[in-house]
Amino acid sequence: MDLTKDSEKLLCILYRNYLEKRNAGIIKSEAKSFGSSHNIHESLCPDWIFEDVDDTCRELSRAGMLNCFWADNIAYRVNLSETAISYMDNRFKNGLKDVIKLLTNLF
Repeated sequence: MDLTKDSEKLLCILYRNYLEKRNAGIIKSEAKSFGSSHNIHESLCPDWIFEDVDDTCRELSRAGMLNCFWADNIAYRVNLSETAISYMDNRFKNGLKDVIKLLTNLF
């Protein structure tokens, strides 16, 4: 998978959040849903500029990693795709521990 560093980072952040939700017993359909790019910016990436979060959602959508629904020219509803979950599950064999380690060490 050929992703920009920002796309890679956001995908890891979303996947980490997905795993945390699943570990808390939240059903899969809800765990892979993140609301809008505004929600992602406010709750998961507050240090990013909003426009960068939204643009990175577009990049990940084009790569097939996110399913996005658009309204008012922003990602109104963002979900991790099955492709993304499968890719990340295979990439991070130890799940949450590996994702956190990558986010801590590389980003």
